[in-house]
Parts: sequence; C-alpha cells; structure tokens
Amino acid sequence: MRIETGTKRQPTRQAILSLLKQSSGLTADQLAHTLGLTTMAVRKHLAALERDGLVETTMIRRRVGRPARLYRLSAQADTLFPTQYAGIARDILTDLAAIDGSAKVELLLARRADRMRAALATALGNTPSFAERVQLLAEQLDEFGYLARCEVLPDGTYRLIQHHCPLRHVAEAFPAACRFELEAYRDVLGAEIERCCYLLDGDGCCAYTIRPRTPAGTGAHHD
Repeated sequence: MRIETGTKRQPTRQAILSLLKQSSGLTADQLAHTLGLTTMAVRKHLAALERDGLVETTMIRRRVGRPARLYRLSAQADTLFPTQYAGIARDILTDLAAIDGSAKVELLLARRADRMRAALATALGNTPSFAERVQLLAEQLDEFGYLARCEVLPDGTYRLIQHHCPLRHVAEAFPAACRFELEAYRDVLGAEIERCCYLLDGDGCCAYTIRPRTPAGTGAHHD
C-alpha cells in the first residue's frame, strides 16, 4: 500500500507511517528492528514526522530500564491513507435517487449548499470592499479544499479559479451540486457570476467571472 501524500515522502517515513497505522503504538526500538535500521536513524525520521504533526508520542514505563517513548499516528495522519469517501457518497446518493427519487437528492445537495453559504457569509462578515470580499471567498474555498484563488482581469472584473473539486465524483452523477454552489457564491457576494471553465466539461479547472451586481439587479445568470 502506498500512502497518498501531496508531496513525495521518503520511503522510510512511508514505511514508518504504515507500521504505526497497523499498530496501537510502537517504540523506536521496535520500528528499528522491523525496518532493519538503527534506532538512531529511526528516531531522526520520527522527529521529522512529529514536526509535521503526523506522529504523537507518550511515555510508557517498562519493567526494566528507563521509560520509553511510544509513537502513534496523529489524527492528521489519517488523511495520508487512501479513502473512498467520494465514491461512497456518490453511491449512497445514487441509491437514494433510485429509492426515493432525484428530488430527494437535490434537497440534500441544497441543504449542503445552505451550510456552505452560511460558512462563507460568516467568513466574509461585514467587509465592505467588493475586492476584499472576493479575496475572502477564494481564501475560504481554499480552506474547504478547492485549491482556490482569485485574480483581477484587465477589464476590472474578477476571476475565481478552483483547481480542485472535493465534490467532483458526486457532481459527475448529480450536476445540481455545482448549480447550488454557484447560487451560494452569488448570494454571499451579491454579484453577477458566470462560469467560464468547468471541470466536468474537461477543462483543467472550474473558473468564474465575477462582477458587482448592477443597481437594478439586472443581468443574466449562466450556469
């Protein structure tokens, strides 16, 4: 099993993480014996993993000798191991649609978008500057895992770019998820927003052109 990481991790550290995942805690001596390394070498790797927040330690008493450090994975380390959450979520929603109709699925997706809308509204607060609000929206979406950023276009409009979509597997089966998210962005910014790039259409990202809403509230919306 290869541990999923955003950056390449040393094979020895991957092996340490894998061993700790399969145990209730191991000492440096135990890890060194299993890996065929010196205890000192293993401790250097453990120190680096602890600095990264992936490993936690507790002291344990032994019948003979000094207390030893017991190393365990942190909760953060769980994100390094393969998951099937997106596929499971899509399968559950597909089954729900088959049992109870697609309207029920859209209701659930709309409720999720409502929670996102509330979180984004809190993040933006009462910030009066439109430019700052767009920036705060991008920063919050980045925290949500969208790898988002914003830029100012030559005509003075803004572009919100999302390089990743945590909901992609769900959205492939239920595109309404994308529509509800777009509506949430429009609501929290009070802006005209048009999608200009779309991951589900084969583009390399999702991107939105953003401009302040006209005083009369006119302007067509395009999904």
